[in-house]
Amino acid sequence: MSRTDPLTVDLDALPLQPQRCMHVLALILRRYNWEHAVKAKGISHRTAQARGRLCVWVFRFLRDNPVKAFKLDPRSFSGRHADFVLAHWCAEAKAGRLAPGTIPTYYSHLKTFTRWIDKPKLLKPIEAYFDDPALYRRSGVTTRDKSWRALGVEVASVIHDVEDYDVHAAACLWLMLAFGLRFKESLMLRPHVDVATAQRAMGKSGSDRKDADGAEAYLDTHRGTKGGRQRYIPIDDELCRHAITYARHVAKGSQGSVSDPNLTLVQALRRLRYVMERFGITKRDLRVVPHGLRHQFAASRYTAQTGTLPPVAGGQAVPAAVDAAARIGVSALLGHRRTQITNAYLGSPTSTHSSAWTHPSYPDIDAS
Repeated sequence: MSRTDPLTVDLDALPLQPQRCMHVLALILRRYNWEHAVKAKGISHRTAQARGRLCVWVFRFLRDNPVKAFKLDPRSFSGRHADFVLAHWCAEAKAGRLAPGTIPTYYSHLKTFTRWIDKPKLLKPIEAYFDDPALYRRSGVTTRDKSWRALGVEVASVIHDVEDYDVHAAACLWLMLAFGLRFKESLMLRPHVDVATAQRAMGKSGSDRKDADGAEAYLDTHRGTKGGRQRYIPIDDELCRHAITYARHVAKGSQGSVSDPNLTLVQALRRLRYVMERFGITKRDLRVVPHGLRHQFAASRYTAQTGTLPPVAGGQAVPAAVDAAARIGVSALLGHRRTQITNAYLGSPTSTHSSAWTHPSYPDIDAS
């Protein structure tokens, strides 16, 4: 018997089928789960996978939970079902089994699902389901320095070990350290063509500020960025130049990326995560993750602007205007639009009206 193509099924005309709940959900996911929640564009495979898993969990939970089992077609999802699911999440959060940062993501996925079934106003505001905002609000201010340096990890030593095993992974780590790139950004970078002159970079990402560093070349970062946002990062020290030189040595051809050309992007990302685990670059082993290099980059750039360590690393208070200017610069280099995001990297601002402050700067990384 041939299967009906989910893309040809008219869900509006299909009768409600509570007994085939998961089949109908599969039809809905097949039709809509590639779309962005609000914009007319597609989404990443990772986001679609996470959203699909959440939807499947919701309807299995409603169908199989021992407190009250619901027999429903996904298109019949209603306010009472939402109340039941969110009440469970609230209880799990209070028990410490669901992190505050996870709940908004789950809520967002469920909100997207309600749009698919033409019930966009079905969910109440998230605060209506929780009696304590701390249960679903993740603090945007870090209280712990997550850089590799702060945890006593010798960055260059670890990367040199990785070099002997996988040059593509090593190139990614150098780029993350030198330019604060994200995992995917480093992997997709094309080091021969993604370097721009100062003239080309002018006015693009905040690197053209009046107090600009005067770098002659900039890294043109636009592949794999969030929202496709482009930014230019100055190539202004030996570490930056080493990272670019090494990446060019690894890339195959003038148009090649840092990624292994024999792998798809998904395979390359999987390989990169495998190498990180193999060399203990995990919270379990060395207690650091690749993203910690991004924290280290942000701290170094803040120090270069202010002359002191960031607050999270115990830096001394600086004039508010100096702190604000440094955070604007760091935010632009990280590819964020909101300067508040720097709280997650640098800690909460501590300022003083005094114009005098001193603190030893971070030592340079020896790439040799």
